[in-house]
Amino acid sequence: MIQLDAITSFAICGAGAATAAALMRPAHADDVQLVRALHHGRDAFVVIAAGLTASLLVDVMPTPWAQAAMAVGTIGGVARMGWALALLSGEPAPRWSPWLMVLAALALVLGLLPLGLRGVTLAIVLGLAGAASLVLWLGRRLVLRPRDLHERLIGGTIVIMLLSSLLRAGYLATWDGPYLPNLMHMPSPLVTAFALLYGVLPMVFALLFMNVVNARLRARLQRRVMTDHLTGAMSREALTESAGALVAELRQAQRELAVVMIDLDHFKSINDRHGHAAGDAVLRRATTILRQQLRTDALLARYGGEEFLALLPVHDLPAARRVAERMRVALAEAPWPTLADAGLRVTASFGVALLGPDETLQQAVVRADEAMYRAKAGGRNQVQAALMVA
Repeated sequence: MIQLDAITSFAICGAGAATAAALMRPAHADDVQLVRALHHGRDAFVVIAAGLTASLLVDVMPTPWAQAAMAVGTIGGVARMGWALALLSGEPAPRWSPWLMVLAALALVLGLLPLGLRGVTLAIVLGLAGAASLVLWLGRRLVLRPRDLHERLIGGTIVIMLLSSLLRAGYLATWDGPYLPNLMHMPSPLVTAFALLYGVLPMVFALLFMNVVNARLRARLQRRVMTDHLTGAMSREALTESAGALVAELRQAQRELAVVMIDLDHFKSINDRHGHAAGDAVLRRATTILRQQLRTDALLARYGGEEFLALLPVHDLPAARRVAERMRVALAEAPWPTLADAGLRVTASFGVALLGPDETLQQAVVRADEAMYRAKAGGRNQVQAALMVA
């Protein structure tokens, strides 16, 4: 059976914390909250590693002072981790600086230091229990409402951290022997278990933390690729990727796919008379209005500039025209406070085409585009259907 003394256990914990700090290198990303979370997590493990390293200086400095340095590092570092978890959870972190927790730990240790080892023992055990409770509170969303497996596992490590601290406090409360320099006042077989737990826990925590951060950054990048940043509609690339599955599904169900090309009328004059900010607002509001007229199984993408493309599962061409007409009327009748002073209103021209049985989607888009230009030429603010496939 493996047996580890307390000093070895502290060295394992310190090495684990130092490794965790190295793993949590802040990412180069524009998500400020995630980068701040990594900074706080890295700093927390640096403080913990520095504190635990002080336990190896027992032969160099007076024992109570070496253990006091360890107490400040571990309590302050664990408490600082709470800020990292709050930022990772998306919750607002407390406004007061997390470094105040390091100072609070220092004040606690210095206040009890005159009691010698007894005071340092009380400070570190009670301080760790309090710091772990703070971590649980600041990271409570990860414990109570995890969004994926990694967040659930992080919540589990938080609970384990708190339970181990409370267990140490419980053993200390029932300790009737002398206070020891190793600060591990528990049955000797448990010293090894705690050493391994505290040695592995920081690295596991750091890996899970980085997995969550990387998953968030990947999701953010995916949203950027799949979503038009201005309107929130699908991007043209995303529509192209999603259309294949939709076409296959509808053909298997023997249903039709309508392609609707939408172009806002006189959009250049809106930009010229009201500025590009007003034009951007019109594009965003137009996207919202168009979406409200579509079912959840339809796809809407910003195709370019003031053009939109919608893919509609329908039964026939008349049904597709009715949907397009509904969108046209919704746009024409919607209030546009930004443009009220000029007496302008926003309308759009629509071209509708049914995807032919042997036709590619791009070919149907070309026909819908031709129908949309016929609507423009016919006076705008109208719906035109494309010619049938030859």
